Amino acid sequence: MTSLFRRILSRRTDAPDGAPDGARTVRAPDPLTAAIDRVSAATTTAEVIAALAATARGVVGSDGICIVERIGDEVEYLTEDAISPLWAGQRFPVAMCVSGQALTTRAPIFIPDIMADRRVPLNAYLATFVRSMAVVPIGTDAPRFALGAYWRAARPIAPIALDRIGRLASAGAAALARIEGPGDSRQVA
Repeated sequence: MTSLFRRILSRRTDAPDGAPDGARTVRAPDPLTAAIDRVSAATTTAEVIAALAATARGVVGSDGICIVERIGDEVEYLTEDAISPLWAGQRFPVAMCVSGQALTTRAPIFIPDIMADRRVPLNAYLATFVRSMAVVPIGTDAPRFALGAYWRAARPIAPIALDRIGRLASAGAAALARIEGPGDSRQVA
C-alpha cells in the first residue's frame, strides 16, 4: 500500500479506537433508509406491498399499519401488521372509509383523534385499538394503493412519523411506477 493511500485511510474518523490503520466500521443504514431500499428493490407489485408491510410499522413507530387497494368502488385491506387484528381481507365502500377518502382526494389524511373527526366511521373503529391514524396514498396521479398507520392513543401524530410514512409511500409509488408503468390499465381515476 502506498504511503499516501495509508495516510488517507488513517485519517478516517470512523475507525474504532485501537484498530489498525484504515480499519472501518460498517454502519447499518437507518431503518427508514433500509425500508426504502427494500421497497425500491422490489420487482413485482406483490413485493412492493410485502416490503411496505414488513417495514412500515417499525419505521413509522405506529401500533399498526395496513395497505389497501382500490378496486372499483371499494377498497380492500390487503395486509396489515398490528398489535391486534384490524380489517385484513375485508372490503369497504370507498366513500365509507378513510383510506378510500385518501385515495379519492389523492391527499394524505391525518387524524389525531378518531372520536373527534366526522370522516371516521366509528362503527368500524370502536372495537379496535385505533384512536389516531394517518393514511397516505401511494402515488399522486391515480393512486391505487394507500398506506395507513394507526396508534392506540388519541394524540397529535409526531411530525417524524408523518414524514416517514410519506417517504415510504413515495418510495412505494416510485417502485410501482417502475414496475407497472405510468399508463398501467390497472390504475384507477
